Formats: sequence, structure tokens, C-alpha cells
Amino acid sequence: MRKTDEISEQELNELRWQEERKLRDILDAKLLKAPVTYEWRLMVSGHIVIKISGAVMSIFLGGLFIQMGVGDDSLGTIIFGIIFSLMLLGMTRYLFCPDKAIHYKLTPLGIIYTEKDTIPDVAYTIMRGFAWFSAVACLATVVYVGPLAFVGAGGMALLAVKFTGFHAETKHKSVNFIGEYTIKVVPNNGVLSIWSSSDELYASRRFYFEPAKEDELIMELSKHMEIKEIIQVKSMRELDF
Repeated sequence: MRKTDEISEQELNELRWQEERKLRDILDAKLLKAPVTYEWRLMVSGHIVIKISGAVMSIFLGGLFIQMGVGDDSLGTIIFGIIFSLMLLGMTRYLFCPDKAIHYKLTPLGIIYTEKDTIPDVAYTIMRGFAWFSAVACLATVVYVGPLAFVGAGGMALLAVKFTGFHAETKHKSVNFIGEYTIKVVPNNGVLSIWSSSDELYASRRFYFEPAKEDELIMELSKHMEIKEIIQVKSMRELDF
């Protein structure tokens, strides 16, 4: 009996998800055709903790190779340590924690926005070249060592091949206005989050803006969405609902 109830509940959740997906598709189609009444652009920096951690790790690991090179009187190891440290630092800065260029468009039905990592084209070129080199090196290892090496080197080769087409991507996102909204704001920090109390469609999203334009943005939002409450919080952690 319990198994039947569990299956029925799973089917009910699936039906609810399908209905919500259909509703989102309908709202998104209308949202894309809605006129833009207000828009803003800004650059959002990557997480500072990740940047600092990446820099420390890059210097530490690169320093180990340099120290080994100095101890063994090996110029090649020293040069490798310097290159390795710079590459790891660049990967952390541009690949793992890049700054994002965001463009928001406010409409009467919701907000459309795009996100794009601000990574120099040369970084993608280097990454694709490194991926091709890694794939060839892994396959060469399989040929040289034998089938047993395919478990490790083969997997790495497949992973490297995925990065051979590495390129900049622009992500398109949106949030629809439906029901009453609660807004949380971190004062003077340029970030807020919204949450809808509607039973028909869950909607929650975080937005960035210039701190000096906080009042202007909230005023523009109030023209198109029903704001139930505005809550000021002390930290980014408190923005989530």
C-alpha cells in the first residue's frame, strides 16, 4: 500500500512540474515580446575569497617547483615552476572565478537579462591549445603503456577533448512577475533578491545594481510588480529565501 502511495505522489509531482513548465513557457514567450521600460548594465566581480585562495595556491605550488629547481640546480624546473604558477593564477582568475558583464531589461511582465564571463579571447585560445595538447599526450600514453593506462589517461583525454571547443558563452535568463513579491536588500552593497509568494509559480532571483541607484531601481520595480515587503539585511547570506 505504501508503494502505491509513493508512486501516486511521484506521478502527482511530475504532473505539477509539467504544468509549471508549461506556464513558464507561456509567460516567457510573452515576456520576450514585452516592451523594455528600464535597463541597466554593470560588471560583477568574482568572489574575492576564491581569487585570494587561487593566488595563494598558485604561488605556493609554483614556489615548490622553484625551490626544487634551486636545490637541484635545475633551470628547467625553475622555469616550469614560474610558468605553472602563472598558468594556475590565470586559470583561477579567468576560468574559475571570472568577472561577469550583466545586462538587465525590465518589462511590465518581468526581467530579462544576460550574463557573460569577461574572459579575454587569448585565454580561450590558450585553453583550447592546452586541451588539444593534453588529449594527444593522454592518447600517446595509452599507446605507449598499453590498454591498462586507458582507465586513467583515456578518461583524461575525453575530458580534455571537451575543452577543445571552449569559447565564450552568453547566458540568457529571465524572471516573471506573478503574485506578491518580498524584496531583500543589502544596503549600499548593490544587490537585492526577490521572492514571489504565488502558489502558481515559484519565482526567486538575485539582482545586482549600482548602489547609488537603489531607490531608483526599487521605484521602477514597483511600477510593474506588487511589492509586499522590503527587508534590509546585513549580509549576502541573508538574501536567500
